[in-house]
Amino acid sequence: MRRENVSGIQIRTFVEPEWKRKDIVISEGFEGDLWTWLNCKTKITGLRGKLGFAHSSFLRFLGLSVSLEDGSVFDELRNQPFPSIAPSIYCILSGYADAKPVPETLKLISFRRLPGGYAYYNAFLRRAVNSIQKIFGSKPERLVESAKFLSGSEAEYGDYSVKIRSLPLVPITIVLWAENQEFEASANILFDSSISNYLSTEQVAMLSELTCARLKHANELLETQKQFNKSA
Repeated sequence: MRRENVSGIQIRTFVEPEWKRKDIVISEGFEGDLWTWLNCKTKITGLRGKLGFAHSSFLRFLGLSVSLEDGSVFDELRNQPFPSIAPSIYCILSGYADAKPVPETLKLISFRRLPGGYAYYNAFLRRAVNSIQKIFGSKPERLVESAKFLSGSEAEYGDYSVKIRSLPLVPITIVLWAENQEFEASANILFDSSISNYLSTEQVAMLSELTCARLKHANELLETQKQFNKSA
């Protein structure tokens, strides 16, 4: 267990056993049949030019592009369609579309401080936080490098940390303590306290997992580039 104070919050992060997980963001109990383009089109197309999105035929965030014509999702990092992620994207964007913009408070809170956050916390650890520890714990500098692919910036918490606008008005801060001879790697994910204005707690968990998955994809791209440069 690691402890650190961030904005007056004592962070306690536990390293849990490894769980099998998919590279698709689906919350436990998630009813994917509800989140179809037919059901969500009206809300999602209403985001054009609103809540920080450009007035465009596509919604772009986290290196993804969502067509407002047919709802197709394209992975701009890996240059390929990404249809398996669509139900989760539709769920997240449908919640975001209901929000009215509010200023950032600049006060960071943990997931457990969100409404009902305790109920989702163990799943949140398994599906989001632990993946950061696993991927970046032995190469923590890669977290900062990978975040740049998602237009993220370096922050000043832990050993390494980044701030990523996972949605245009929803910043997420990821904090990492690197592994060493005494401790295993540990991580936490923090949110501006305004986040509950934009998403439900379950949608926050889904967006966090999506952000971590995209950092994984960015790290894989970074590794490919480094290998290519070595062989060039």
